[in-house]
Amino acid sequence: MTTYAKKGLLMTGPSQEDSAVSGTSVPMLAQVPAEQEPADVLREYWDAAKQHYFDGAFPDYASPAWRALEPDDPRKLAGALAFAEMWRKYGDEIATNLDNAIAYREPAWRRPTLAELNQRHDEMLARNRRGHGNEAA
Repeated sequence: MTTYAKKGLLMTGPSQEDSAVSGTSVPMLAQVPAEQEPADVLREYWDAAKQHYFDGAFPDYASPAWRALEPDDPRKLAGALAFAEMWRKYGDEIATNLDNAIAYREPAWRRPTLAELNQRHDEMLARNRRGHGNEAA
């Protein structure tokens, strides 16, 4: 069963059906689904997004899962609505948190190791000791 048939819509294009009487294929007329009104499409989309919002069935805004959703997926709108509501409640702090969460992070393999950080720290301490009059006269 096709997606259109599940929704009660008829598929377009030529098709054939086996005749129960003769056992041969009989051409069928192509049936075109009725166009939905734009207002009905938006209403259905909005209703689906609200249902996902109330159920909590959506990924966090700007998360990799959210970004992977198709633009017309109601869960994407539900995630954006949840973020907009948090922004309304908590102000710019939530936007700053989001900016920090989605900021570019250098890959772990490019970051210095603990041994390298310790060596840099020791070098900094040695420079500071020399610069504060701890030198031999």
